[in-house]
Amino acid sequence: MQEKVTEKKSGKEKLTFKDLFFISFGGQAPFISLLTFGTVMIVYAGHAASFAMLIATFVVLFNGLVIYFLTKRFKRGGGYYVYAFYSLTSRLGLNTGWNYLLYALAYGGTLLTGGAYVLYTILSTYLTAYLPPIFQYQWFYALIVCIIASSLVIAGIKVSAKYAMVMSLVEMIIIIILSLYFLYDSGWKFYNPIPSNITPTIIEAAVFGLGIPTGYGSIAPLGYEAESKNIGKAAIAVLLFGGLLSTFFFYTLGALGFTGNLVDYLLLKFGLIGTLIITFIALNDGTLGGMTYILANSRTVRAMAEDKILPSFLSRVRKEKPIYAEILVACIFTAVITLMTYMLGLFVTFSILGALAGLNNLFVHISANSSLVRVASKRAKKHIHEIIVGIMATLISLGVFFYSLPTFEKYIVYVFFGWIILGFIYAEGLEIIKASGNE
Repeated sequence: MQEKVTEKKSGKEKLTFKDLFFISFGGQAPFISLLTFGTVMIVYAGHAASFAMLIATFVVLFNGLVIYFLTKRFKRGGGYYVYAFYSLTSRLGLNTGWNYLLYALAYGGTLLTGGAYVLYTILSTYLTAYLPPIFQYQWFYALIVCIIASSLVIAGIKVSAKYAMVMSLVEMIIIIILSLYFLYDSGWKFYNPIPSNITPTIIEAAVFGLGIPTGYGSIAPLGYEAESKNIGKAAIAVLLFGGLLSTFFFYTLGALGFTGNLVDYLLLKFGLIGTLIITFIALNDGTLGGMTYILANSRTVRAMAEDKILPSFLSRVRKEKPIYAEILVACIFTAVITLMTYMLGLFVTFSILGALAGLNNLFVHISANSSLVRVASKRAKKHIHEIIVGIMATLISLGVFFYSLPTFEKYIVYVFFGWIILGFIYAEGLEIIKASGNE
C-alpha cells in the first residue's frame, strides 16, 4: 500500500483553482440538468423541489468531502482508479478504473445527448422549414456536439479551461437572471420551502437531484495538470455553489407555483428570444459537459496505461497532453453516442446513458469512500473525522444504490453488472498473461 503518489507536473499546462472550478461547473451542465433532471424533480416534489434539491446537495457533499480528503494524499492523475489502486488492491483499482470509464462515457454522453435533444426539439419545431434536410436526423445533432466537444479537448486543456470559464459564466448569469425574474414575476413572494412532512416522492425527487451538483467527478482525474489540493477545494466549492444555485432556481419557481415542463414554459414565456437562448445554451451545455468527461476519461486511461493495465502507448504524452488517449476516448464517445442515437433516437439514448451514469457513479463513489476509510484507518485517532465522513458517504451511497436499483429497467441492470463482470474477466486475463510471461 502507498498513501501518497506523486508525479512531477509541468508548469506549462498546470490548471489553477479557477480553471478547475469552471471545468467542474461545466461538468454539471447546469442548465441542461435543470431542464431535464429538474423537470422530473418538479413532477415528483412540486413546490418542495427546492427542499429536495437541498437534500440532494447535502448527500452529494459527503461524497465530495471524500474526494477532498483523498486528493490531499494522492498527487498522481487518474482519480478514482488511483485511489482504489493504492488504497485497496490493484484488482479493485482496475475494476474501479474500468467502471469509471463507463461512468464518464455514460455521464458525458448523457450531457451531450441532452444538449442535442433540446437543440433538435427546438430547431425541428420552430425552424425546420429553414434548415437543410440533414437537420431532420437526430444522429446528426449528436454527431455535431460530439465533434465540437472532442475538438476542444484535442486543442489542449488550457483551451478547454478557457472555454469552460467563458461559457460557465454565461450560464451562471442566465440562471441567476431567470431566478430573479421568476421571483419578480411572483410579486417577490417569499415562503418557507420546508414541507410539513417529508414524503417518499420528495426523497425520490432528491435522488434525481443528485445528478445536478455532481460535476467534480470530471476533475478528480486531472492530477497530471493540477495541484491535487486545488482539485479537492474546487470539488467542494463547485458542488456547494451548483447545488445552492439550483436550490434558489427551484425556490423561485415554487414562488410562481410552477409545476409543469420547464422547456415548454420557457419557450411559451419568452417566445423567439427564449428559443434562441435555450438553443444556444443546449449546444453550449452539451458541448461543455461532454468535453469535461472526455478530458477526465482520457486521464484515467493514461493512468491505467502507465500501470500496464491498458496498452502502454495510451500513456504517451505529446506537448504536455496524452494525445493518443484523448483521440481514443473522443472517438469512442463520438462513435457510441452517434450510433446509439441512429439506432434508438436521442431521448432513449439519453435515458439509457443517464441510468448507467447513475449506477456507475454510485459504484465508483463507494470505491472512493472505502479507499478513504482504509487509508484513514492507518492512523485512526488522527483522522477520525475522515473515517466518519467515509463511512457516512458509504452508507448514503449504498442506501441510494439499493433504493434506486429496482427502479431501473432490467436491461440497464444487466449492462451495469455485465460491465463489472467483464472487468473481472479482463483482470483475470491480465494476471494469466503476466504469470505466463514470468514462467
